Amino acid sequence: MNFKAWCLALFCISLSPPVAATDYFTTKYNSHLILNVGQSNAPGTCAFLYASGATCSEKGKAFRLGYGYNFTRNWGIEVSYGDFGRANENGILPATPAGVPGSGPIPYTWEWSAIGWELAGTGTLHFGDSLSLTGKLGVLRANTGTELMVTTSTNEQWHAVTHDVSNNASAGLGIRYDFNRDFALRVQYDSFGKLGELSKIKTSAVYGGMLLKF
Repeated sequence: MNFKAWCLALFCISLSPPVAATDYFTTKYNSHLILNVGQSNAPGTCAFLYASGATCSEKGKAFRLGYGYNFTRNWGIEVSYGDFGRANENGILPATPAGVPGSGPIPYTWEWSAIGWELAGTGTLHFGDSLSLTGKLGVLRANTGTELMVTTSTNEQWHAVTHDVSNNASAGLGIRYDFNRDFALRVQYDSFGKLGELSKIKTSAVYGGMLLKF
């Protein structure tokens, strides 16, 4: 092999790593699975306590599982199911509720929850191959309800349940980092608006999300 051929071969080899690396990140899949884990916030749910001295939290663990599809590099759609918000209260009722067996002060747990589907369009602004900013606007359908649970003096379990369904608009903003063409992480904030036809609780959540692309 002559000198020119060697030079050409070395030149091609020197170009191979960056070309391969660029292809590794720019070869994009259209679909991705999403697993979000975070904390929801439902301010106002603890405004009226069942009993004085009760402890109440308007924050709760939130989980969502979803699927996303990118029509182009910048525009896509996501559908997901999971928690929109939760609140929990614990205390002692001074008297037994009507219709509940037993007597005397009894411990209780009260919970408010919202769970359901969300369908959202997404727009993504890219900062290089790995870092991007994603905003979304969507609609949701939430099953909301409350449950009051007590343990009577006769060690019986008693509970009362309320339930309603509401539709609302949603919005979100997230920062995403693609480690490679198969895996990415995203931190995002979602606002779900006021949920519940009767309660009208304004809910939001902060998630850490894992995206598996295929």
